[in-house]
Amino acid sequence: MQPFPWRKLVVVSSIAIIGGLGFWNIYRAEAQSATGADYILVNQNLEMTAQPETAIPVIVAIRNLTKEAWPSDKLQLGTIFSTSDKDRNSVWTNDSWLSATRIGLHGTGQPIYPNKIATFAFTMKVPAYHGMYKEYFMPIMEGARWLDGVPIVFTFIVGGEVQIQAAIPTKEVRIYRKTQQAEWLEDGYVVATLPISSGKSGYATPAGQYKIMNHILNAYSSEYKLWMPNWMGLSSNKYGFLGYGMHALPYWNVNPARYEEGKIYPGGRLYTQGRLYEGYSHLGVAVSHGCVRWGIREAEIMYNWAPEGTPVIVV
Repeated sequence: MQPFPWRKLVVVSSIAIIGGLGFWNIYRAEAQSATGADYILVNQNLEMTAQPETAIPVIVAIRNLTKEAWPSDKLQLGTIFSTSDKDRNSVWTNDSWLSATRIGLHGTGQPIYPNKIATFAFTMKVPAYHGMYKEYFMPIMEGARWLDGVPIVFTFIVGGEVQIQAAIPTKEVRIYRKTQQAEWLEDGYVVATLPISSGKSGYATPAGQYKIMNHILNAYSSEYKLWMPNWMGLSSNKYGFLGYGMHALPYWNVNPARYEEGKIYPGGRLYTQGRLYEGYSHLGVAVSHGCVRWGIREAEIMYNWAPEGTPVIVV
């Protein structure tokens, strides 16, 4: 399945292409040393071929640059956004991961002493879509702190033909109504795949090409009596503003005395910090009245990531 088949793929940096007939992909782990860093990646320029929807074996090795031993039961590899915001839910996860945001250390359980190497051995599930992807990680001492250093970035190319040329810095958002997922792209690479909720039956979000027309930190819907945090209005390239936008899960201001912090109430409503959010359990399902809903934290990150004029494609 190839969404947007009319778009040519662009490689941001030069990479060796492993050819052959059929499906193929390439990945490369990229990192470099940094002054004062806690670690350095010691296995760079990794490349491998695989078919879509298969599992790629991956090894990440980092050297301890600190003067302290790292407890092996605490050291993990954590997902981050391209913005360096932490804990991005990855769609590349499988049973070899601890969770959608964590990968455990491979080894005998011995501490990782200064100047010694810590190894993470796991697999990554390749998506079905052809395209170019980047996955971002950083080591974390779980329960204590994230380690300081340059993010570990895996570059994947999945299927199709690739044209190598200089990149023009761009950002783009793609909304897939059928799967209720969305992608953030930077310079042609998918850097995050996240669940969304678009319009339900009778209120379907119209397909088309849009751009972000404005940012409102906390918009209000007088029709539905709801607040819509991190609002980004969408202007159709053909028809202008049609009343649709993207925002975090909508909420009501409520009396804190009547609710329990962090509890999910009937209807998938989450209470936190004086707000009762609608549709918390429904991300990944079409339930809105036409707008595109994002997770609370993801919408906040996206609000700062995507400037006005960012293309948004709904299919």
